[in-house]
Amino acid sequence: MNPRLFTTLLAVGLLTACGGSSDNPPPAADTAVDTAQDTASDTTEDTVLDTAAPAPDTATPPGKPADKYACNINGAGYCVFTGTPHPNGLQPGTSDIVDRDGNVLFPLSEAVAVNASGDVLQARGTPAFDGDHLIQSSLDGMTSDEQAFHRVMATLFPIRNALMYDIETLTQEEWDALVSELEKRDIKETTYTGGPTPKDNYYGRQGVFDLAKNPGGKDIHHPIMKFLEESGLYLLCHVTSDAFNQMLHETHPAGHDPCVDAGITTKISF
Repeated sequence: MNPRLFTTLLAVGLLTACGGSSDNPPPAADTAVDTAQDTASDTTEDTVLDTAAPAPDTATPPGKPADKYACNINGAGYCVFTGTPHPNGLQPGTSDIVDRDGNVLFPLSEAVAVNASGDVLQARGTPAFDGDHLIQSSLDGMTSDEQAFHRVMATLFPIRNALMYDIETLTQEEWDALVSELEKRDIKETTYTGGPTPKDNYYGRQGVFDLAKNPGGKDIHHPIMKFLEESGLYLLCHVTSDAFNQMLHETHPAGHDPCVDAGITTKISF
């Protein structure tokens, strides 16, 4: 497997994506991060990943081409990202991997996440990234943590598509179904926008949906990426072992412990 982690680059995200804001007012230093297209001050402050693109002076992990996402306001007023949607993902409430048209492709039990080159993604904190997709393959021989990682990616691909590409037609009912795995674990319950700077704020499941539905003509790239990164990390924390959780901490470029930031009291596995 090629090394991919939520290490610096949202940045590169599954996953991407991966700091953390938890659901409490954030600490002085931003624990979530966006290394894509932020201002110089943002780049200095943000050290984790953004499923978007790394800053010019941020090393890109092996196998991760430098990419620059942009959030463009379309004619209807929605912020639509550059790049391409994931071609498939888990259909909420089912065990089916479906394509963008809803056609069933293969079962979740045989879904393995790969990059644009077809290389199997390594089970790390790396968020979903442009070009990542699912292939039908046996999971035999994988550890429980590796299997959980691939399921997390399958779960996050449609969420990422919804916020970055499909927001104009996305309904509240569809969004609630997409984030059901987050809801059952109380991941991203609340929104906090009272920070001294935008970097100190974060959005919960409903808050980020409302923001994406009404961006007010603003580039909302950072809060969208932040939500995706942290959601992926926090979900991984729930469904993987303590050893995997520790790895997420030890490999975090800013030294944060995302599983502590997630505020988990009791893990809820798949």
